[in-house]
Amino acid sequence: MDLSINICTYNNRDFLKKCLISIYEKIKDIQFEVVVVDNASQDGTVDMIKKDFPHVLLIENDRNAGVAPARNQSIRRSSGRYVLLLDADTEFVSKNFGDIIRYMDFSPDVALLGVQQITFDNQPYPASRTFPLIRDIVLRRLAFLGFIRNSRLMKAHHVLLHDSDKPMEVDYVIGAFQLIRRDVFNVTGLLDENMFYGFEDADYCARIRKAGYKVVYYPSYTIKHYVSGITRKKLLSKTGIQLLFSHFKSYAKFYKKHHDLLKRRTL
Repeated sequence: MDLSINICTYNNRDFLKKCLISIYEKIKDIQFEVVVVDNASQDGTVDMIKKDFPHVLLIENDRNAGVAPARNQSIRRSSGRYVLLLDADTEFVSKNFGDIIRYMDFSPDVALLGVQQITFDNQPYPASRTFPLIRDIVLRRLAFLGFIRNSRLMKAHHVLLHDSDKPMEVDYVIGAFQLIRRDVFNVTGLLDENMFYGFEDADYCARIRKAGYKVVYYPSYTIKHYVSGITRKKLLSKTGIQLLFSHFKSYAKFYKKHHDLLKRRTL
């Protein structure tokens, strides 16, 4: 088995259906399996999978345990040489997934790879980033303001000051699409389950880099990312505030573990 596509989802039925359709339409040249972990969705996600995608390996949780625990569940149950951690609100655009597998096969020092992402209206979405400083976290919360979104600091954090169509080494790529060499898990372990919401992706890339491997951004493959997470409206709800709190708690854990890497940044 070349590839295990691992998706964790929570109340994301319609996006997930679009994602699964695109997977089976676009990937034709390699052997793959799809593993979906459902974190106790209440929107009919499980019934949809069972009805429309019976070949998907479905894991049903009775509670929302968080992203990292669900992804670790899927990693343990999967069997591919490469593990793709994929968000449910994504859709494959490119068809040449075999090129990525061949690139990884010939690049043993690359442990984790991310690809180009675009939004629902085909605008670039920052998939590769520098390890986040506290200022980056604050600026990202204010990115709806154009002068902040287009500032040099934000562009540097989102690695937008480099214009390259070739694979490039980066600090980290976001967890919406992380292709990981399976044998790396034997060295670094699985995702940190103490990070309930956010920064488990940056943390894992940091651990990979500390283990002597590379994290690479691969712009020759594209996915669409609908970014169905917390909107500004949801932030005002009780659930939104709780998730924001969990988000900052995860960052505190990331900072404690990897402040040595953050000190190396000179932007």
